[in-house]
Amino acid sequence: MTPTLAAAAADPALRGAFLGMLRSLAAAHGLDPEDLEQQVWLRAAAEAPVSHPGARLRALTIQEFRAATAEAEVLSRAREAAERQRGSASADATCPERRALAAEQARELRAAIARLPSRCPVLMAALLESPPLSYRELSEDMSMPRGSIGPVRARCLACLRHALRDVRTWAPPSGS
Repeated sequence: MTPTLAAAAADPALRGAFLGMLRSLAAAHGLDPEDLEQQVWLRAAAEAPVSHPGARLRALTIQEFRAATAEAEVLSRAREAAERQRGSASADATCPERRALAAEQARELRAAIARLPSRCPVLMAALLESPPLSYRELSEDMSMPRGSIGPVRARCLACLRHALRDVRTWAPPSGS
C-alpha cells in the first residue's frame, strides 16, 4: 500500500531535505518559514497516497511558496497604498492629481478591508501597520494562536484581492 504524503514525510531524511529547501525559499524572499511549513503540511495532510512522496512534497512546497509570495505582494501593495495615504498630507502641493489618486486608492482599500468577513478587517489593519507587527505580537494583540495567523491571513488576502478586483472592474451603468 502506498503511504500518504504526511506519513511519508515523517522520514527524517525526507523531512530534512524538505525543511532545508523551504527555509531557503522563505529566507530568500522574506517569508515566515514556519508559516510556509504549516501551509505545506496542511496541503500534505489532505493529499491522497502518493508513490513518490519526496517529489510531491517538493512540488507542494513550490506551490505554497508561490502562493505565499503572491500574498506578500498583495500585502506589500496594500502597505504602499496605506503609506501613500499617510504621506498624502505632506505630498507636493503642485501635484493635486497624485494626492487625489492616492486618496482614492486608500479609500478603496479601506472600504474593501471593511467589507471583509470575520476577523479579517482587524487582522488586515494590524498587518498594514508600519513597521509590520511580528506574528508573536499579532498573536498577543488578536488573542489568536500564532499558527492560525498565516492561514487566516491567506484567506483574508484572497478575499481582499477579490474585493479590490470587483471595485476596479465595476463600471457605472450607462444612462440611456
